[in-house]
Amino acid sequence: MKKGLIWLIVILAVATILRVYQLDRVPPSLFGDEVDVGYQAYSLLKTGQDMMGNSWPVLVHSLSEYRAPLFIYSDVPFIALFGLNEWGVRLAAVFWGVLGILGVYLLANKMFNQRIALLSAGFLSISPWHIQYSRVGFEVTMLLAFMIFATYFFLKCLEKKYYLFLSAILFSLTPYIYSTAVVFMPLLLLLLILISKLKASRESLMALTIFIVILIPFSLQTISGTAGNRFSLISIFGNQQLQDKVILLQQREPTFLGKIFHNKPTVYLQNFTTNYMRAFSPEFLFLQGDPNSRHSIHEMGQMYFFEAILLLLAFWVIFRGSLTKEKKLILGWLVISPIPASLTYDGGFHATRNFLMLVPLMIILSLGSNLLIEKLNRKNLKRVLAILIILILFNFTFYLHRYFVDYPYESWRAWHFGYKEAFSYVSKNSENYDKILINNTYEPSLIRFLYWTKYDPGKFHKEFKGDNFSGFALEDKYYFGKIEGPFEELMNTKTLYVASARDDITNPLTLMDERVKLLKTIYSPTNEPIFYLITGTK
Repeated sequence: MKKGLIWLIVILAVATILRVYQLDRVPPSLFGDEVDVGYQAYSLLKTGQDMMGNSWPVLVHSLSEYRAPLFIYSDVPFIALFGLNEWGVRLAAVFWGVLGILGVYLLANKMFNQRIALLSAGFLSISPWHIQYSRVGFEVTMLLAFMIFATYFFLKCLEKKYYLFLSAILFSLTPYIYSTAVVFMPLLLLLLILISKLKASRESLMALTIFIVILIPFSLQTISGTAGNRFSLISIFGNQQLQDKVILLQQREPTFLGKIFHNKPTVYLQNFTTNYMRAFSPEFLFLQGDPNSRHSIHEMGQMYFFEAILLLLAFWVIFRGSLTKEKKLILGWLVISPIPASLTYDGGFHATRNFLMLVPLMIILSLGSNLLIEKLNRKNLKRVLAILIILILFNFTFYLHRYFVDYPYESWRAWHFGYKEAFSYVSKNSENYDKILINNTYEPSLIRFLYWTKYDPGKFHKEFKGDNFSGFALEDKYYFGKIEGPFEELMNTKTLYVASARDDITNPLTLMDERVKLLKTIYSPTNEPIFYLITGTK
């Protein structure tokens, strides 16, 4: 027991180091969603309102959508301690990521034994999939941790009934973290009830009451349409291309068979099935991963190649004997995990929406590893383990090199690098100008401006308004949009323009115009110009 505790501490320490090392530099910049999380937390900290002025909201109102609030609320203490920077936003994800690893240990130990628990925690601690999201201000590490502990307390309630209340509270809070929970959480709960054969009792009725009461505010938002807006945009049911495809096929084949094979339910089912199978494909898991550079480092899958071997061994372990309740739970969790992602039009390879697959995959890997430890004789074990350790070390060091050395240079466009540097300059020099024009076509600039200039949220609530500058304005000083026509004609010594190298400067000779003064150029990690900060000479 003592030895196991020491190993657990080592695993958690390694996991923490992997998640905090160069956290402010890798990934190379804060993505828009991260900046939004940080500024919303900052606004709540300073004013008790989100950035749009809603007091302690059930759903946080961003500029373009409503977001689940709990991860943002959990980021408030980190913003308070570290400020508006990379550490302030990303340490919340680190915290939930490491807590999730502890949760996997407790869950696997409850279901199997300490060795499998340590192996599960160890695999999750070095998982590329988990590290990717534990170092970024996205909500899914928090969601995973809540799902793990909710399941753990549910299993514990079979021994002591009061754990059911903790499980009900955690399960009911998951929709307030990330939208995937709306579909996955009821399925997991149903799976747990069926496997455990939980019977009605006074405690279960009380837990159900707590569950329903906590979900009421979210349910009201869903009924009003606020909570479902995002899903309606990304679901296969709202995809206009699929609907157009059905109409085209029906027009081309207006027969009885055409109506049978070419209709919305058939097309939706086909897309759902394709997405579902892709989540289990070697391409996604072991070869290429999520094509989005923010979700994957590429040139490898969401998992290590050596884990494919262990998974094959593990499935043999699972199916060679009777299916115990524990095995049914792990397999059931794995089967239902891709369902939420499969309901979205690009969900097959979407690592964020498939993130809940990690729990069963890590435990299944541990079952395969445990087989090697238990069943091979000592001589063969040493040989097999030596080969496996070499493969693990190669895979792991390859990943670390890809992530910390190559990835920042290859992915800077996906993370929209350059705003921190540009707006830091604006913040330091804003008093020298009467008007500051900011390009808003490269990427939405407002939320990044607010974050990196530490703009007072209370002031923003009052000052934000529309403007004729193809966008909007703050204080009659900051204008966000894009100037139509030769902007050098509008320049004067009291005007600063944050110009996009991609969208504004189509002719480099513009910067040599005698009416334009180049103050600073913001370069990418690969030395490509991103922004030009310019003013007039007269």
